[in-house]
Formats: sequence, C-alpha cells, structure tokens
Amino acid sequence: MNQHDFNRGLLDILRLSPTPHHAVANLAKQLASAGFEQVHESDDWTPDPGGRYYVIRGGSSLVAFIKGGAPEESGLRIVGAHTDSPCLKIKPRPEIEQGDYLQLGVEVYGNALLNPWFDRDLSVAGSVIFSSGDGEMRSALIDFKDPIAVIPSLAIHLDNNANESHPINKQQHLPAIVQIEKHGLDFRELLLQKVSAEYPDKQAEEVLDYDLYVYDTQ
Repeated sequence: MNQHDFNRGLLDILRLSPTPHHAVANLAKQLASAGFEQVHESDDWTPDPGGRYYVIRGGSSLVAFIKGGAPEESGLRIVGAHTDSPCLKIKPRPEIEQGDYLQLGVEVYGNALLNPWFDRDLSVAGSVIFSSGDGEMRSALIDFKDPIAVIPSLAIHLDNNANESHPINKQQHLPAIVQIEKHGLDFRELLLQKVSAEYPDKQAEEVLDYDLYVYDTQ
C-alpha cells in the first residue's frame, strides 16, 4: 500500500468513526474482510494455530489476536491504541429549558480542551439500547450527521475581557442549544424515532439507555 492510499484509508475511517462504538464497528468490518473470526467472551475457545480472531466488549472495545506458537518460544507482540478521546457526552437526562432555548446537558469526558467546542456545528452519535417488539433488548448505532446543536460563546463586543483568560463552568457554559423556540423536547422519543427510521426491522419500542457523544461535524 502506498502512502496516499494509507492516508486516504485513515481519513476515511476517522470520518466514519465519530464515537468509540462506530470505530469498533468499522474496525470489525476491516478485520472480517482480512479473515478474522469474531468470538465471544462467554464461549469456550479452541483457537487453531495461525487462526485470526477478535472480541468486542461493550461495543466500544476490541481485541484482535492471531494464535501463534508457544509464548515461551515465540514471545508475544502486542499493539494497543485508544478507541476513545476526550469529548462531550450527552447526560442521561439532558433536557434543559433556559429562557427561550432548549438545550442538551453534556458531561466532559477525559481531559478535554473546552474552548474549541464553542461556536462549532455539532452533531450527535453513539449507541442506543432499546426494547423491541419481540421482548428482546437490542442496541443500534446512530449518527445524526447533520449539525443539530451549537455551544455558543458570548459575542466579543459584549465581553470586555475577551482577550483574557476565562474559566469555563462545565455545567453552566457547555449545554448545547438544539432548539431556538421552547416547545418541549423528549430526547428519548427523538432517539426512538431515529432508530425506528434507520432500523425498521428491529421493532424498537422504547429507548432504555444510550451512550451518545457530541462531535464537530467539520
């Protein structure tokens, strides 16, 4: 593979992986196309010599391995990387009514730099867990893709200290505006509509939980 193709492949998987859940799903597809077989932690394993396997935990962690010889003879070669990064995650009960605006409450994940999140076109993506019509609990990946939110900063002509250091209150300054006119927002109902539209065969009936992230569409 030449450098151009490598760079293009890297950029493609970054673009398609706004959350750890999407990153794991996309990496699993690449592993499967390279001959790796998925195994599950609850199963008994009998790896074949030279066999290629991968395990997914919680939808956001992945371990891939090739069965080699005896470790005391051939040793071990291990490579590790993050599927996550510092970001803003949607709170469990995120709806906030502030003045004439509807906002989504967020929580800072990791040691994120907060200033770059202001005044960006933001979208929401991640994993949604729901009950289905057949009584099963299922999960699905969603990505709104379009910019549906923004975390505004104070206009510079209203801030005489714009060029000085400003502390950021994570609870007061970071909720993302999603609607200008306040007329009620049931975030879980919005997620249910999204899942039902994208996965009609899964018969989603009620959103039970989610692991969702705000990300910059640019």
